Amino acid sequence: MKAVFIFSVLLFVFHNSQSLLPPRFQWKILDYAWEGRAREAALTSGAYIPENNMPTGITRWKNKLFITVPRWKKGVPSSLNYIYINGSQTQPLNPYPSWNEAFVSDKSCCISSNSTVVSTFRVHVDKCDRLWVVDNGVADMTNELKQIAAPAIVVFDLNSNRLIHRYVLQDDVLRDSSVLTSIVVDTIGKGCDNTYAYIPDMGSNALIVYSLGANAAWRVENHYFHFDPHSGVYDVGGVQFHWSDGISSVVLVPSKRSSSYRDLYFHPTSSTKQFRMPTSLLRDDRFATENTFNGVQVLGDRGPKSQATACDYDHSHNVIFYTQLSRNGVSCWNLDREMTRENVPLVISDCLILEFPSDIKVDKESNLWVLSNRQSRFLYGSMDFNQVNFRVLTAPVGAVIKGTTCERLSTVERALSFIMRPKSKFT
Repeated sequence: MKAVFIFSVLLFVFHNSQSLLPPRFQWKILDYAWEGRAREAALTSGAYIPENNMPTGITRWKNKLFITVPRWKKGVPSSLNYIYINGSQTQPLNPYPSWNEAFVSDKSCCISSNSTVVSTFRVHVDKCDRLWVVDNGVADMTNELKQIAAPAIVVFDLNSNRLIHRYVLQDDVLRDSSVLTSIVVDTIGKGCDNTYAYIPDMGSNALIVYSLGANAAWRVENHYFHFDPHSGVYDVGGVQFHWSDGISSVVLVPSKRSSSYRDLYFHPTSSTKQFRMPTSLLRDDRFATENTFNGVQVLGDRGPKSQATACDYDHSHNVIFYTQLSRNGVSCWNLDREMTRENVPLVISDCLILEFPSDIKVDKESNLWVLSNRQSRFLYGSMDFNQVNFRVLTAPVGAVIKGTTCERLSTVERALSFIMRPKSKFT
């Protein structure tokens, strides 16, 4: 009888578009899987200040869930970490790839290993079982900014937990205001060498493109990467603030116009509009600026108060999911439908459990993962560490979108939507 009751509750949760997914993991305060008496030593030295640790990014690989903790403030011992999918709800974070390589003190002058990640926001796992990380290399971002290492792209082999490559980003692709918030990767063909990484620079309104084959990076600027002044005001968790954040999250989607490239869907954080451009314009650093500008399509508007820090794409259902800061939830959009306010429904929402949804990912099994972290309180207000502050929620995509406009269209409906879709000049 108990099992039947639980199943019935889950059915209600999944079919109610305004309901809540039960948290898979949650913490009042973040702690780490310390070795020996290292925790006491870190507390004494200030290398670990529990209240200054806040997670911002997640991604799943097999039995691990990677969790990033940027060095917003002092006392963050490890920025790149993981927990076990089948572990306890409040399990401590394991530094990746190891304590020796992940640990960084705020007093450090530099990194001791190329495998060290100083500070990262969001990470990506590609089809070759590689973990891609963009390291900003800074500590104490809210006070006395300290550049411990040069910004870099760091790539790990997840099967061996070994560093594959570290590429230091040069000054010509960065600006003084650069903030590298995420990374997505496109691996072309059957091998793993022909790979491109796309890195939004939220702080200076640009996109950095990196070619693994050429081992080179270049900067792409575009007016569409900038924030919308009408969408810069936020009110989350009772904290009001203003952000002028530009492009911060992108996803790659198979193109229906060509099999030789994919489409890059992007949006600035402080915006409610959705844009698209072909990666053919981004892979070639010789393309003129006016070509990349003209190659952008404005696809539509998600509606008022729909600013999103992150998004991800589920290929099985052809759906993009968005975190919804001002609405304490998650919305979705079926790419076969026109982007209108009605076609981007809020499928999960809760002002307590999903206060400030920071990151969202879809794994290879089409499970949705959402991280909420009360970031507005962490940065601009105060946190109550006697309460649960950080949560990770998960559910199958099909269950989340059931009964909404994000469900898969029929064959006829998809054909009609493709016919009516605006065509790009670039193929």
